[in-house]
Amino acid sequence: MTGVNKPGALASTVAVIPIRRSVVMTRSTRPKPANRGTARESPAATRPARAKGDGDAGAASPSPLHDGLEAVATTWCGEIRSRVRRLGEGEAAVGPAEADLIHDLRIHVRRLCALSDLLPRPADRQPMRRMLRREVAWAMQPLSRARDWDVFVTEVLPRLCDAEPDIDRQVSMHRAQARSALAHAEMYASLRSERFDGMVRLLRERSEELHAALAEHEPKALYRAVRRRLGQWDAALRERLDTAGQGARRQHQARIQAKRLRYASEALLQLCPSRGLERYAKALAGLQSAQGSSQDLRTAARLAQDTCVSLATGKLARQRVVDTCRRLRRKADAEARKAGKRLLRQPAFWSEAKKGPVARRLAEGALPRLPAA
Repeated sequence: MTGVNKPGALASTVAVIPIRRSVVMTRSTRPKPANRGTARESPAATRPARAKGDGDAGAASPSPLHDGLEAVATTWCGEIRSRVRRLGEGEAAVGPAEADLIHDLRIHVRRLCALSDLLPRPADRQPMRRMLRREVAWAMQPLSRARDWDVFVTEVLPRLCDAEPDIDRQVSMHRAQARSALAHAEMYASLRSERFDGMVRLLRERSEELHAALAEHEPKALYRAVRRRLGQWDAALRERLDTAGQGARRQHQARIQAKRLRYASEALLQLCPSRGLERYAKALAGLQSAQGSSQDLRTAARLAQDTCVSLATGKLARQRVVDTCRRLRRKADAEARKAGKRLLRQPAFWSEAKKGPVARRLAEGALPRLPAA
């Protein structure tokens, strides 16, 4: 299901990372102790100083874009590893934190993949990119199934019972929890597999290779390439939202595009405080959340058919719950369309970010300045 951060939570999930002229973000790259992570120090801390020119070969040229992106990638990779480690301890060990750990793991994998898609990759590493995408898709399946059941049991099934009095709440909840336990057992088996470990290694290798890939581009050229790609992603999302007839498949594809664009934009927001960029990221988060609510009900219509029992007959109320989910989804679809229209009314941020404070801070090496309260 959704696994979506709430729009209002952007300020807490996107922390501003200060950029200094010397060693950059070596402390902020370590996950918090609560996550039990041990992320490596940022490659930015050990990278040789870039030269300004032939006459000043030993002078450092500060680049918030290079150093900051490396640090963000290292941090997110550390968050992934810490949550994999926690979940690897087993269901009994993680206890009530299980649902949040699954949710956070999926989010950070998607964040790192969005950053990977945004940033350059050497031509000889393209096969690795295809392999990484394939392995991430495989690894996310059991995590997504477990997350689907978490959301269904805790959020959607109670709504269905309130909307349809004929559903036996107690029996249906018991059946749903049993199915959820099976999905979680499959997820834990996947987490302990060698193939899942290989996927985590691929993510770590991609994070580490950013050092070489970024070093091939000067800050201004890198910023232009990043901004151009973000602009293309924004244009593709707007075209999809502006197209009439938002079916299930089209809505799902728009949600994937919105998530990728949001997570990549949030990575740059950590390096460069900007009210405009923050508003843009919040609009993407609102769209993602609204589309996720609709997707939750589509998934619930499938899961409920084998779990919801009728009080009147004692049998599975399959058609009844499908009709109830469809009725609830009409409102969710309307909210998703409104969120899409709100985004379309906003300027395309990255198409207009050729100049201005964001470009100066990221492309020209200017120190970031916190916006006034």
